[in-house]
Amino acid sequence: MNQTSAADFGATFWRTGARTAEAATNLTAGDLDGQTFRLLADNLPTLCWVANGDGYIVWYNRRWHEYCGTTPAEMEGWGWQSVHDPAVLPEVLEAWQRSIASGEPFEMVFPLRGADGVFRPFLTRVCPLQDDAGRVIRWFGVNTEISRQMQAEAAFRESEARFRNMADHAPVMMWVTDADGACVYLNRSWYEFTGQTEAEALGLGWLKAVHPDDEAESGRIFLEANARREPFRLEYRLRRADGSYRLAIDAAAPRFDSDGAFLGYIGSVIDIEDRREHEQALRETEERLRLATEAAEVGFWDVDVVNDVLIWPPIVKAMFGISPDAPVSMQDFYEGLHPDDRESTAAAFAAACDPLERALYDVEYRTVGREDGQVRWVAAKGRGIFDAQGRCVRVIGAAIDITARKKADAELRELNENLERRVAEEVAEREQVSEALRQAQKMETVGQLTGGIGHDFNNMLAVVMGSLDLLKRRLPPTDARAVRYLDAAVEGAQRAATLTQRLLAFSRQQPLRPEPLDTNKLVGGMSEFLHHSLGGSVRLETVLAAGVWRIEADRNQLESAILNLAVNARDAMPERGRLTIETQNCHLDERYVAQHIGVPPGQYVMIAVTDTGVGMSAETAAKAFDPFFTTKSVGKGTGLGLSQVYGFVKQSGGHVKIYSEVGQGTTVKIYLPRSMASGTEVESGPPDTAALQGDERELILVVEDEPAVRQFSVDALIELGYRVLSADGAEQALRLIDSNPEITLLFTDVVMPEVNGRKLADEALRRRPELKVLFTTGYTRNAVVHNGVLDPGVELIGKPFTVDQLAAKVRAILDA
Repeated sequence: MNQTSAADFGATFWRTGARTAEAATNLTAGDLDGQTFRLLADNLPTLCWVANGDGYIVWYNRRWHEYCGTTPAEMEGWGWQSVHDPAVLPEVLEAWQRSIASGEPFEMVFPLRGADGVFRPFLTRVCPLQDDAGRVIRWFGVNTEISRQMQAEAAFRESEARFRNMADHAPVMMWVTDADGACVYLNRSWYEFTGQTEAEALGLGWLKAVHPDDEAESGRIFLEANARREPFRLEYRLRRADGSYRLAIDAAAPRFDSDGAFLGYIGSVIDIEDRREHEQALRETEERLRLATEAAEVGFWDVDVVNDVLIWPPIVKAMFGISPDAPVSMQDFYEGLHPDDRESTAAAFAAACDPLERALYDVEYRTVGREDGQVRWVAAKGRGIFDAQGRCVRVIGAAIDITARKKADAELRELNENLERRVAEEVAEREQVSEALRQAQKMETVGQLTGGIGHDFNNMLAVVMGSLDLLKRRLPPTDARAVRYLDAAVEGAQRAATLTQRLLAFSRQQPLRPEPLDTNKLVGGMSEFLHHSLGGSVRLETVLAAGVWRIEADRNQLESAILNLAVNARDAMPERGRLTIETQNCHLDERYVAQHIGVPPGQYVMIAVTDTGVGMSAETAAKAFDPFFTTKSVGKGTGLGLSQVYGFVKQSGGHVKIYSEVGQGTTVKIYLPRSMASGTEVESGPPDTAALQGDERELILVVEDEPAVRQFSVDALIELGYRVLSADGAEQALRLIDSNPEITLLFTDVVMPEVNGRKLADEALRRRPELKVLFTTGYTRNAVVHNGVLDPGVELIGKPFTVDQLAAKVRAILDA
C-alpha cells in the first residue's frame, strides 16, 4: 500500500465504500475470488463482509476468519451469530433487522469472540447499496476493534476524576478551560476564596471576581493568549468572599492531545499579597499537581535532610538558570545564590531545621543563573517536618520568581519620585497662572473704573476746550497777555485730554479704526521721527525680519504705543545707550498660552522694543502696566504710557510681555495677531484741519443730555455757519425730525439715559433714510463700537474736540 498505513487505507475504503460497492454490484459469493474488491478487502486491518439485500452474508474477508478462527462455511448466511455474546445478540439482531427492513445504514457497538475465546468490543458500520429503483441489493459491513479506544477513554475518565480530587485538595486555586477559552472547572479553593458559585464562575464568569479596574485588561490578555495557544501569566486584584481584594498571579499552560490538537488550558491562581503559611506539608509528590503549579510559575521543592537529596521541578531549576533535565543537589542551591544573599538564606534554612526553633522558612534572595548568568529574584517559603524524636527529616516548600515584581516595585518608586516632582512643578505653574489671573482681573477692574472716569472727564473737557476755542476766535490778537493766558489754558486742557485718552486706551474703550498694515514699513517710517524724539545720546537700531506677515490694527494707536515705549526706554538710559526695535513672525503655542490667561494660541507679528538701561525688578515689572504707576520723579511722568500700550494691544486681540533685569535693560514685546485678509494698506496723508464754513441752508440737529456740552456744540456749529436745532434726548429729537424735514445731519451723543444715540439714529433713519448721522462720545460702551472697532458705516468724533475738528468732520459727512 505504498506509504499509506493500514488504518488510513481502511478509512479510505470506508469513505469510498459506495464506489467500491458499485464496482461489486454484479458480483456474487461464487465469483468474488480473484476480483479487485476481494484483494482490497482481504488486506484491510478491519473485519469486512458482504451480504445480499435480505441481510444474508455471502462473504467475509480474511481478517474476519483470522480473528474469529472460523471457516467461510461456518460463517455463511447467519452463522455469524455464533461469535456474538448471547447476552447482547437479541439486541443486535433486532437492530440489524430494522436496518434490513428500512434500508438505512446500520451502526452499533457490541462484543465479538476471538479465536482465543475472549470477547472484545467492536464498532460495526454497515452501508447499503441500492439499484436504480432504490431497492437494496448489497450490504457492505466493517467491524473495527475499539478495545484500546475504550480503555483509553476509561483511563481518561479515571485520570480526570483523580485530577479533580487532587485539585480540590490543592492549596492553590486551579482551573481548566476548553479550546474556546470557556472555564469548565475550578477547584474548591477558588469557590472558597471568591465566594462565587459554580454557575457564576464557569465560562468567563470568573472575570466578575476580578477588580473592575483590572477586569478588561485581564480578559484581553487571557483571550489573546487563548487565540495564540501559548502560555500566559498575569496579575490582578481578586475579590475575596468578604469583599476585600487581594493581589494574585494567574498563570497557565496550554494542553494538547497526542495529535497536537489544542484542548484548552490548565492553570492556577496564587495569592501573592500575603501568602498563607502552609501548615500541612506535602509528603508525596503528585506529578499532575506539579505540572499545574509549574504552569502557574510556582515551584514546589523538597529537601530530604537525612539523605541530603534535593528535589526540584523544572520551574525551580529555571529560577537558578539550570536546564530541566540536569541533576541538582544542595550544593547547586547554595552555589546558585547571589554571594550577598548566601549567609542570610543559609541561616533561615538552618532555623527551619532547628528542632527547638522550627521557624518558618520565609526568604527572598537573588540567584545567579548557572548556565545563563542571569540574576533573578526568588521568594521561597517552607516548613520543616520532624520525626517522633524531634529530628528534622524533610523541608518542603514553594518558590516563585519575583523578578518582575521587584522590577515593578523599582519602577513604582521611580514613578512616585517623578510624580512628586511633577506635582511640585504643576503647583508652581498653577501659582504662576493664579497670579496671572489675579493680575488680569485687577487690570480689568481698574479698566472699568478708568473708563467711567474718562467719560466724565471728556464731557468736562469738551466744554472747557470748546469754550476756549470759541473764545480764542473772538479775542482780539492785540491783547498779548490775554492770548498768552488763553494759550496756556488750551495747552493744559489738551494735556488733560491726552491723559484721558490714555485712560480710555488702558480700559480698552478707545474706538479703533483698524486697517491693513505692513509692520516693517510702519516701523521704518517712524525711524526719523524717533531719532529726533530720542536725542543724540541714544543710538536707534531697527532689526526688521524678512517676510513679516501683515496685521490689521489702528495705525495711530500703534505708532503711539511704539513712541511711548521708545520714550520710556530713553528715560531708562539717562546717560547713553542703545534702543533696538525688532520685528518678527512668531507662533504662541498651547504651552505658552496656558501660562498667560486670555491669550489665544496662533500666529502673531512681534514688535520688540529693547533698551540697555537700568532695568526693572520683578516686583516693578509686575506693576508696570498699572495706570498711574511710575518710577519717575514727580512731574516727570503720569504713569499712563505703558497703560495705554497695554490697553491698545489687548483691545487689538494681542498680547504684551515685559522682560527685564536690574542693570541689564528691558525688552517689551508686543504680539499682534496675523491678518489673513487680502486688503491693501491705505496711505494716510496729513489731516485737513481747515475750518470749512457751513451753508445756512443746511440744518443740523444736536442731541446731547449734558447742557454745557450741548450748548458748546450748538454755538460751534452756528459759528461755522450752520442753522442748528437742539434736543436733550431721543423723544424730543424725533419730534423735531418729524416736524423739520429740512434737517440734513443728526449730531448725537452716544451715551444718553433711556434711549442711547445708536437707537435714536436707527429710528431716525427708519423715518428718514437719507439723513446723515454723526456720533460723538467720550466713552463707547459698545453702542457703536464692538470688539474695540467702530461698526461699519459709523461716523464718530470723540470728545473732547476742537471747532476745527468738528468743522472738518461735519463738512466731510455732508459732502460725501
